[in-house]
Amino acid sequence: MRFACVDRSARATWMLPAVLAGTALIAGIGHAGALPHESRVPGGVALLHVGDATEPRPAVSRDGVPVWVSRQATQWVAAVGLPLSLQPGEQQVDVRSADGAARTITFTVKPKRYPVQHVTLRDQAMVEPPADVMARIERESAHLKVVRSQWRETAATDAAFVQPAKGRLSGRFGGSRVLNGKPRAPHAGLDVAVMTGTAVLAPADGVILDIGDYYFCGKTMFIDHGNGLLSLFCHLSEWDARVGDSVRKGQAVARSGATGRASGPHLHWSVYLNGTSVEPELFLPARR
Repeated sequence: MRFACVDRSARATWMLPAVLAGTALIAGIGHAGALPHESRVPGGVALLHVGDATEPRPAVSRDGVPVWVSRQATQWVAAVGLPLSLQPGEQQVDVRSADGAARTITFTVKPKRYPVQHVTLRDQAMVEPPADVMARIERESAHLKVVRSQWRETAATDAAFVQPAKGRLSGRFGGSRVLNGKPRAPHAGLDVAVMTGTAVLAPADGVILDIGDYYFCGKTMFIDHGNGLLSLFCHLSEWDARVGDSVRKGQAVARSGATGRASGPHLHWSVYLNGTSVEPELFLPARR
């Protein structure tokens, strides 16, 4: 499946840290960092009690992908990202105890209807890319798939995020996109309407994982918050941090723009959990 806002071109540039964390079947180091709000729908997050905190931390996975496990009071809790493409109904995760005993936990995902979003783009090449950029698109898609599957085990992951830019939420997560009358993949992020040059803040502590200039996403940055939790910023005008930099919650790391496939200046923010894009607003304080 192609990355939602990506296309490839010969001049695409990217960097990854010299040593990337592997994707072995492990779970995040236990800690009491805040968890996201729960929403057991496609594109949401399921919070599952997977063990008693008096016992060693279990390893949890979904479809072979490791899942973040956090100590919360007296329980080990797994925060499971649910793909937008997931069919409602019974789902399961695999749990392996420290002594090697294996079991499954089942849970139910409810349906959710997301709105249809119509977007007009001036550049038709961003809707129907010409043949000479398709090799770039495939190359970037493969690279970004690797980036968003990274796993860095840490005791510091905290899902109590701050909104990375102050502005009106102009494009919500999950909406089916119609670009210049052409149906496209659902919107896998949250758009914040801000002018070019607006400071983009790290939603939480983390490490800059990837920086690149991609066909669809434009100038892009990934922040690794640890244990399979990542933030992605697209359509930037510039970067204020480099790959490998440690950043703190609220630190300015980039500037908003309109690069790549954008109808105007804004910030596109995606959140990935165990390799799948999930609703960013689940990581923000509840709105009243």
